[in-house]
Amino acid sequence: MNDSFSLEQTQSFSHPEAIILSSFPQDRLTRGVQISTGLDRLKFGFYVEFQNEILFDLLGQAKARAQETRQVVPIQLGPEFDQYYNCHATGKNGGYAFHISRADVNVFISTRKDYMDTPNVWVDIGSVSCWAPGYNTVVAQIGNLIRMHGGTIHKNSVSEVHLCADSIGQDIRELGLERYDHWITRANKFFSYYDHSRQKFSGITWNQSEGDLGNLSAYTGVVTETGISVGQGDIMLRVYDKVLEIEKNDAKQSLFASVWHRDDLEGVQVTRTEFQLRKTVLKQFRIKTLQDLYEKLSALWTYCVTDWARLCTEPFDRSNRHQDRAKIHPWWQRLQELQWIGDESASRRKCMPTKNKRQLEDMLVGVALNLAAIHGYTGNSHDRISIWCQEAIASALDTKAKKIDKDTGKSELQARMEQKVNEVWPYGFGEVHGPNAIDAERGYPGAPLGG
Repeated sequence: MNDSFSLEQTQSFSHPEAIILSSFPQDRLTRGVQISTGLDRLKFGFYVEFQNEILFDLLGQAKARAQETRQVVPIQLGPEFDQYYNCHATGKNGGYAFHISRADVNVFISTRKDYMDTPNVWVDIGSVSCWAPGYNTVVAQIGNLIRMHGGTIHKNSVSEVHLCADSIGQDIRELGLERYDHWITRANKFFSYYDHSRQKFSGITWNQSEGDLGNLSAYTGVVTETGISVGQGDIMLRVYDKVLEIEKNDAKQSLFASVWHRDDLEGVQVTRTEFQLRKTVLKQFRIKTLQDLYEKLSALWTYCVTDWARLCTEPFDRSNRHQDRAKIHPWWQRLQELQWIGDESASRRKCMPTKNKRQLEDMLVGVALNLAAIHGYTGNSHDRISIWCQEAIASALDTKAKKIDKDTGKSELQARMEQKVNEVWPYGFGEVHGPNAIDAERGYPGAPLGG
């Protein structure tokens, strides 16, 4: 089956049948305390087969000028306005030799030949461009640019997405977000933020990286930043004063005033709720491509505001068995009721290997016995049998390690290892972190996680 994208498919990104599009649309508002929803950042990669090196030559010349002048160099990659970019003097780790950008869209391009193993065009669409002209339009523009320069897009993969909801007219200080004992969450780190110059609460951050929730008092603290620190974690919630965050950025103020249907932001209160989901957790939802993301946006949001984090109206005892009876804050209930595009159900599941470990071990024992028999051994000493097997494996691996592919620079051993990892872990390594067996015994909502 040929999974290459056609020109029509790439152009359809800006239409309702697209690979991915804005959520109903990106600036749709609800009644009452109005809520605007959409994506605030999107990172993904294209797997592109280039028929020639014309694009590489153009970028190479522009990069050389950028290095010489020590500043970005404008470059015209096509006749349309959206094909005007800035070329940077450096690329990106991972073999991406070229970096071009326009507004807050950054595109990194690699010349490597193994385009089916790793994306050779990596795209980061920032907040402003996600809202205007819209991330679906940006995806289409980049797809058209690739085709114009002889590239065929075979597939794509998503590495990070930010889902957000802006509560317009909601004063963040009225919600009591800084009370960590009001939160039911699978996170294990909590931070609150204040604007010290005004003694004003400005937001909170929940992180989930490794381990269980533990003693939250060790993670709480007051910092001086008015912005929100990204931190670490495959899934993260940030709730903050959006107007305060953009008050020194005139371009963003103008953009979001339009998104929120306001003439200006004078006296406007907006509380931003933003979930950041990285590749590891997306794979646990079986989201690998832009199409997967489009189909499961609604399920992702539901998981985030129902299973991963909930704000309650009062403190609760984390050790009791009835946390599912905690009263959810009315504002958070509004967030739970939001509808996004995508009607496919999805659940966060532990990643399991596709190969049977015990079956492979039985096969290995059979190989070891055959090797011993070939050497004329008739005994039952497992040490001697193991030695012959280890020597044979070491010799074969050494041979493959010495064979280097001149096009990719990889050894046959490295290429085979990457192939096996992709076969065994198609949705990524590891397990879902969060509630453990003890949490399940105590009635922690959502525990234990399904396999």
